[in-house]
Amino acid sequence: MEEQATDKQVDRLEAQIDARFQNIETEIRELRSEQKASTLELRAEIQASTQELRSEIQAFAQELRGENQTITQELRSEIQASHRELRASIESMQRNMLFGFFSLAGLMLTYAGFQLS
Repeated sequence: MEEQATDKQVDRLEAQIDARFQNIETEIRELRSEQKASTLELRAEIQASTQELRSEIQAFAQELRGENQTITQELRSEIQASHRELRASIESMQRNMLFGFFSLAGLMLTYAGFQLS
């Protein structure tokens, strides 16, 4: 009789242990499914953030290209204006040098003429 009571207690303990293991397995499954859901949610957020960052980078790059083109055009126009001014100054300097050369040549010829006479 005592053996039957012990067997019943063992059976009851086995049933309780089995029930607790089933509860643990259920909780583990729930945790895994929650983890998968969280992982999928995080992946979706990361993809959305990545896409948003890419579009922002592209917009910023376009803006920089536009600014670069504007600055390039401004620099070209300034260089062209400076080139025109420099060219005018060089031409004026060339005229002055030519005038000076002819004046010097004339003086030399005049002086040479006085020397011959």
